[in-house]
Amino acid sequence: ARVAWLIFPLFLIYLAWQQRKAFQKSWLPVLVGLLLAGALVTPMFVYLAQNPYALTRLGMLDGVLQEIGSGNLAPLWQNGRSALLAFVWPGFGDQFLAYNIPGRPVFDVISAFFFVLGLLVCLWRWQRPSYAFILLWFGVGILPSLITGPTANTTRNLAALAPTFILPAIGFTTAVHWLKNKTSASSAPSAVKKALPPAIATIWLLFAGWQATTDYFIIWAQSPDVRSAYQRNLVETLAYLADNGSAEPTILSTVYPGPAHDPSISLLLSGDEAPKRWVDVRLAIIAPFGQSSQMIIPASTPPHPLFAQWLQPRQTISLRPNDLDPSFTDYWLDASQLQAWADKTAVANFNNAITLHHVEWLQTNVAPGETAELLLIWRVNNPERVGPIVPPAFTTDVVIFSQLLNEAGTPFAQRDSLEAPSWDWQAGDLIAQIHPIPIPTETAAGSYSAIVGIYDRLSGARLPVLATDGVIGDFTAVPPLTIND
Repeated sequence: ARVAWLIFPLFLIYLAWQQRKAFQKSWLPVLVGLLLAGALVTPMFVYLAQNPYALTRLGMLDGVLQEIGSGNLAPLWQNGRSALLAFVWPGFGDQFLAYNIPGRPVFDVISAFFFVLGLLVCLWRWQRPSYAFILLWFGVGILPSLITGPTANTTRNLAALAPTFILPAIGFTTAVHWLKNKTSASSAPSAVKKALPPAIATIWLLFAGWQATTDYFIIWAQSPDVRSAYQRNLVETLAYLADNGSAEPTILSTVYPGPAHDPSISLLLSGDEAPKRWVDVRLAIIAPFGQSSQMIIPASTPPHPLFAQWLQPRQTISLRPNDLDPSFTDYWLDASQLQAWADKTAVANFNNAITLHHVEWLQTNVAPGETAELLLIWRVNNPERVGPIVPPAFTTDVVIFSQLLNEAGTPFAQRDSLEAPSWDWQAGDLIAQIHPIPIPTETAAGSYSAIVGIYDRLSGARLPVLATDGVIGDFTAVPPLTIND
C-alpha cells in the first residue's frame, strides 16, 4: 500500500516515452488525482511522523536496505529470486503457516505454466500500453516481497492480486490463439475446433479448483498447527463462557496474556461486557478484587503445582485429540490462601500503586545448577500509578524483577517477568507471581541477598519504594537464599 501509488507516475513516464499522444491526454487528470490522494493521506503521514512506533513492520525492510546501502546486493538478489519463485516453484512459497501451506507456491502446475507464459507475453509486447501497465502493476505490487522475500507474501502482495491472476489469463488466451492457428488448417471437424479451447479451459479450472480446494479446505484448514495459529482453543473457550460464564470476573490463562493478542481476540468475538482477567497460570495467578473466581485453563498452560492446590476442576472440554492445545478446563479458584497472605502487613509499598505482602522461597535446599523459585504476593491499590501509559497498546506495561546478589552487591542471577500483566489490573486484585531463577553452576555455597523491584518495560524506569517519610529506594530486600553444596 505504501508504494502502490507509484504505478501511476511510472505509467505516465512510460506514456511520455512510448505514447506521446496518450500522455498529453492523461498527464493532467492523473496528476490532479495524485495530488488529491496526497492531500487525503497527508494526515496519516503527519501522524506516523509524530508516532513512529505505529510503523511496526518497517524493521523487516531495514536489514536488506542497509545491506544495499553498503553495496551488498546479495540479500536483495536472494530475496527477489525467492519471491518470484514463490509464484510457481514448490518449496519457495509463503512459509508463514497462518496464511499458506508452508512452501506451497501461489499457482498449481498448470496455472504456473500459464502465469509464466503470460509474463513472457507481456515482456514481449511491452510497447503496448495495456501490457506495460500489467507489468508495472505486478512489479510495483510485489516490490515489498522482492525486498523481504516470500515469507508472508500472501498479504504483502495484495496490491498485485489482480495482475497476478490476469497474467495466467493472458498466457491462456495466447496459447489458445496459437492453438487455433495451428488447427485452422487441419482436417478436424469444425465442432471439435470450436470445442477445444473451452474444453482446455474447463480442464484447467477444474484441476486448479480441485487443487485449491484440497490444499486449503482439507489439508491447510484442518492442520493442528493452523488451528493453533488461529487460536481455536480460545475461540471455543469464549463460546463456552458465553453459555457458562459468570457475571463476576473470569480469569483466563493463556500463553499470550498481553493486551495485543488473546485479549484482543476476546474483545472482537465477545465484546467487553463480560469482565475478564488474563494471566499465564504456569507462573502467575490473579484473584479479581481479592475474591474467589471462575478460571479457565487450556492444556497449553498447566498451572504451577502451588496454584493447582487452590483450583477445583469442574468441567473439561475436549477439542480434537491431535490439536496442539486439545482441551480446556473450567476451575473454581479458592482465593482464601491469597487473602490470608495479603492480610499481612505490607513488606514494601511501590508508589502507592501496588504493595508486596508475602515473599517465600519455595525450595529450601537449592544446589548450583538448579532453579530456585521465589513466590511474591501482591495487592493492587491504584493501577493508575503503576507506570506510564505506553504504546502500542496504550496501557501500562511493567515488569517485576528478582535478583540474587553476590558479596559485592552485584546481581549474578535474576528473573524479569510478569505473567499477570499490569494492563489488566484493577484496584483490590491479588496477584501471586513465581520467579524461577536458575542458579549458575559455579556458584559457591552460602547465603545470598535478594532484592525485588518493578520497572517500566519501555523506559526501564523503576517504580519508587515509599515509606512514611518519602521515597526510600527503587527496590526492596527480601529473604536471602541459601545455596547448598
